[in-house]
Amino acid sequence: MYEDHIYRLYRVNMNLKEGESLLLLVDDEKDYLVRLLQEFVKVAEEITPHVRYVLYPSLGVHGTEPPEEVWRITFGDRAIDALKDVGLFEKVISKEQYSEYDVVNILKKYAQDVPQVVVAFAYYSTTHTFYRKTLTEHFGTRYASMPLFEPSMFSGPMNVDWGMVSRLSTDVADILTEAEWVLVKGAEGTSMEFSVKDRKAIADTGLFHRGGDFGNLPAGEGFVAPVETSAYGRLVITYGPDRRLERPISLKFKDGAVEEIEGFEPYRYTLEEIFKKYDGARYIAEFGVGTNPGAKRPDNVLEAEKILGTVHIAIGDNHTFGGTNKVPFHTDYVVFEPEVIVGGRGWQKRLLEKGKICT
Repeated sequence: MYEDHIYRLYRVNMNLKEGESLLLLVDDEKDYLVRLLQEFVKVAEEITPHVRYVLYPSLGVHGTEPPEEVWRITFGDRAIDALKDVGLFEKVISKEQYSEYDVVNILKKYAQDVPQVVVAFAYYSTTHTFYRKTLTEHFGTRYASMPLFEPSMFSGPMNVDWGMVSRLSTDVADILTEAEWVLVKGAEGTSMEFSVKDRKAIADTGLFHRGGDFGNLPAGEGFVAPVETSAYGRLVITYGPDRRLERPISLKFKDGAVEEIEGFEPYRYTLEEIFKKYDGARYIAEFGVGTNPGAKRPDNVLEAEKILGTVHIAIGDNHTFGGTNKVPFHTDYVVFEPEVIVGGRGWQKRLLEKGKICT
């Protein structure tokens, strides 16, 4: 049913070539994703015989490290057993403090048949995990993360001019890299400022052709990890990850972290429980600008954060893309029709005005 779209994803977005090794990851959170796995495997085997896949139990939270079975099929039993022998694997899974240098060295010594391409369409995101970071930074794997993916996206934000999306995303990322500070105002009442000094932004282009390339599909954003203790102001949330909120809630930031939640809506209590469990989940993690003209839906954050002319602000983990906060949680919130000013020493620039990018 979606075979032509999946073939385009493999060939255009991932540049999957004959003979390359591919690993497919999906959880069991949604039946339609489990069914979609069959088509992903079928189409892949028409391109390369080296196809593996893992269907694993849902983890329930974005940014949680994938389970042991995923690590084993990715790096091999010898590598994971070696990590467990020195007590490192359990620390990686739980995102405790550990030496990334030691973990990577063990994996490099013992890993076998590491996939050249990973397509992860698990409902809960693997983007902001050490697993993904290790593959892309240290093994040169090309990695597409597709949390909250729905098949309707094939004919919307996946059916775009990827060359144009790539160029615009790169331009935005270059501006954010040059900037030292960001000021954001939104139509719903958002008003925030934070530092991005010395933080390198990333372009999520949708074209993962070089070793180590990674991002979302659908893609389309330039994003950066703000300085974790720098955010001040108010972020007004009207949509959760997969639904419109019954009533808006506000996150009040001080010294980079959510100091207070205002408003009465069930999602508020979800966040409060997460903050009780992981205090590090309070901190600003990401600022991004959407660059995909085919993205339209506001009620699915995978697509919403890519809508051309929106911005999104995340809290939680950012240690995998230039930040320092390590916590098993990461969620983005979209700001619609924003005004954004960025600047540095002796200069400033209006990056967005009423939802239009001013590059």
